[in-house]
Amino acid sequence: MHRLAKLKEKIDALYQARHEGRAEWADWLYTDHVFLVADEAGRLADRFGADKELAMAAGMLHDIADAVMSRFNPMHSEESKRIARELLTEAAFAPDEIKTIVDDAITLHSCRDGQLPMTLEGKVMATADAVIHLTSDFYDRATRERRLTQSPEEIRAWALPKIERDFHTKILFDNVREEVRDAYETRKAFFDLL
Repeated sequence: MHRLAKLKEKIDALYQARHEGRAEWADWLYTDHVFLVADEAGRLADRFGADKELAMAAGMLHDIADAVMSRFNPMHSEESKRIARELLTEAAFAPDEIKTIVDDAITLHSCRDGQLPMTLEGKVMATADAVIHLTSDFYDRATRERRLTQSPEEIRAWALPKIERDFHTKILFDNVREEVRDAYETRKAFFDLL
């Protein structure tokens, strides 16, 4: 796991640089989301037989551009992939490992438009991200941020489809989906009443 420790150091330095133009909640994402996803990806990798190191690296890097720019920047996705490749190379990951992490797990972790990860590591990482969205304070924190600029109707229009995608699309293991069903129902009920 030496490479993961080196990767974490590089990610820590990138977030701690506090780049101008990043979202206000980037510090929260760094401390309360990124590494929770990585840890959950590690647990799921052990459970389902994926490469734990690759799944955890993908979890650490899945939205790494948050450290340097807002998610609303049209270059966010491409910048996340560029930074991920750079940091993985510096941490001594091999080209085929970088391809799995970046081109599958990171690129497809949002599971949009019917595009799902193909590798077990990508499936584990997408599932881990959704599980943490549903079981942590992710939606609470995102709602607080959005209340600064959006109406309750706009927040609901963002949250409800995302909750549905997290639960029905991004969780790619049926037994994990059942394990977080209560959290899903609670999140959905909250936004239905918002």
